[in-house]
Amino acid sequence: MKNTRDEINQPAKDARYLNQFERKIRLIYLGKFKHWCVSNVGMEADGQGPNSDTDLSPEVTQPRASTNPFQAYYPTQTPTPTFSNKLGGITEHPLSKQVVDFVKQKNVIYAIAIGAMIISAVVIIFMIPQSTEPIEGAWIKGDGQEFTFGDDNSFSNQIYPGSTYTLEGDYLVMTSLVQIIDENQLITKSIVQTVEVSFSDDENAMWWVWKSVTIDNELQQLDVNSCSLLISTSVAKNTFEFGVNAPDYQSDKPIICQ
Repeated sequence: MKNTRDEINQPAKDARYLNQFERKIRLIYLGKFKHWCVSNVGMEADGQGPNSDTDLSPEVTQPRASTNPFQAYYPTQTPTPTFSNKLGGITEHPLSKQVVDFVKQKNVIYAIAIGAMIISAVVIIFMIPQSTEPIEGAWIKGDGQEFTFGDDNSFSNQIYPGSTYTLEGDYLVMTSLVQIIDENQLITKSIVQTVEVSFSDDENAMWWVWKSVTIDNELQQLDVNSCSLLISTSVAKNTFEFGVNAPDYQSDKPIICQ
């Protein structure tokens, strides 16, 4: 009976022993795994873990792991490009060099164009006919009478308005149309005065030597060697200023008037 009971209980014992054996195996395995994890973390901190250079095979070379165990969880940091680096890359670009060369060529072209324009302007200024008639302007005589000669050959002497003049060489011809009353009739007469002109060195004074005066083509009697001095109103505006400046032009007086 005893053997029979033992034979009956033997499977149960075997199952209990098997369960105990599996539990021991699990405990042993878990204990070794925990011990391996702790030792592995310590070795990695010392640079001697399984990822160290000493455990690498000769055929494969891997970079050294970071000493920080949390480095794997940090985002990869890449250097931020600076403005100077970007600018340097732009300036070194072939297109940028072409643009710079083009601008330099444009500057040269602009400089040449501006220089040509300046030269052209100077030439045009010199080509503009300058007034060769020093007689143009206003003049005053010693008695206060003023004469005005315009650039359109108009002439006024405060007596005969609307007159004209021509200057050919040293001879000045002044023509005036004058309306007068003769025997209760309004008539028009033509007066032509001809003088020989000589200008001072500064062209601010001129001497007149009267040559002829005609009224309706009739020659009038003149004083012998009749001369007149006229001074520009830019120098003398009245008889007083005329008297002050007149002596300065006595050296320019024609010989015939002396």
